[in-house]
Amino acid sequence: MFSYIVNKRVRQALSVLEQCPLPQPLDLTLARKVLVFSPHPDDETLGCGGTLARLARLCPVKVVLVTDGSGAGGLPAGAGAVRQAEFVKALAVLGINDSIQLSQPDGSFEGSSALADVVRKLLDDYQPDWIFLPSPLDYHRDHVRIAAFLEPLCRGATSVEQLLFYEIWAPVPATHVVDITDHASLKQAALAEHATAMACGDYQRAVDGLNRYRGLYLGQNRLAEAFWVEPASRDVLFRVVQSFALKLLSFVGRP
Repeated sequence: MFSYIVNKRVRQALSVLEQCPLPQPLDLTLARKVLVFSPHPDDETLGCGGTLARLARLCPVKVVLVTDGSGAGGLPAGAGAVRQAEFVKALAVLGINDSIQLSQPDGSFEGSSALADVVRKLLDDYQPDWIFLPSPLDYHRDHVRIAAFLEPLCRGATSVEQLLFYEIWAPVPATHVVDITDHASLKQAALAEHATAMACGDYQRAVDGLNRYRGLYLGQNRLAEAFWVEPASRDVLFRVVQSFALKLLSFVGRP
């Protein structure tokens, strides 16, 4: 009955699947220069803090804070400046001392031609080969908008070889994982520096659970961060996932 219900194209694709095609370990030694875009202070640590701690010991890593972290009206006046300082301190815990801040409005990111010029100059000057971006599948409007704004700019940079989308509020369709077991304490210490955000929710426990779940891909008692890695030269999958994400998000919260 199964073969009659499923169409021929899907049947053919299903027939070649392995029993459990798990995401593969990401070879961090291939990175030469890494650029990370973080929508808000704490996203860089939540999504890929363990991986960045490992990469910082292998190659140059620069982290770009896109918004001002002011909390979109949900935090006291002056919280943006506090969170920006927390961002720098968290990076230092991870072993990273190279960062810049684009100071875009928190909660209402739109992008502009002027900002696009800033990003293009950054890409041209820094010449990264790996770029970490928020996932277009995420459940935060800033994250989704920032991913959509930055993705074509990053693909247009000649030095960029691959884009690595990380997860915050929703899992990514993972293609690769990074073992962060030996760097979990560093990630927790970096998260603790984001005191303003940590007071708003038990992010430590939540991300620990996510990393433990992703660690199942690597065996017993491992912690991992998961990524959807896509070559910069091919954007077919991104367009498909982005279209699906926008359709899905349009239904979220509906009765």
